[in-house]
Amino acid sequence: MYVCICKGITEKQIVDAVTSRNSNNPKEILKALGVGSDCGTCVEDAVKTLLEVNARTPFEMKDSSNNP
Repeated sequence: MYVCICKGITEKQIVDAVTSRNSNNPKEILKALGVGSDCGTCVEDAVKTLLEVNARTPFEMKDSSNNP
């Protein structure tokens, strides 16, 4: 399903960005994808998607800041 119509960003692209970037920082991921940079209507849904993905992602994958 599309989350950001302006940029054509789907839920799958957000999920892929979370796992490929190994990051749980919503601002970083949304900025990298360009989500919310036009009309901003999608930001709430995009953040909701990010939170759902982070809830399902193993802690080791989400938190790379403490790894040497």
